[in-house]
Amino acid sequence: MNKPKTQKQIDVEIATLKNIKPKVRRFTAFGDDNWAKIDIQINVLENDLDEDDISQYTDPDENSEAYNTIQWRNGEFVDESPSDGWKP
Repeated sequence: MNKPKTQKQIDVEIATLKNIKPKVRRFTAFGDDNWAKIDIQINVLENDLDEDDISQYTDPDENSEAYNTIQWRNGEFVDESPSDGWKP
């Protein structure tokens, strides 16, 4: 396991997500709202949500998105940052 992300790394990731959001296609071919998922990632990082907090996301895809963001922040999900999944 890697070290948890620093506040500076988290701030950079938040800024990256906010910057990339308008460049991402809003809806997938299946009608999934990509922007909503990005907003979830931003919310988790900005508000330092933990696993108990993300129970508000009852949709499995939304909850998974939040959980993966927590793992990245905690240094557990090291393959890619949340924003990496949105880059072309």
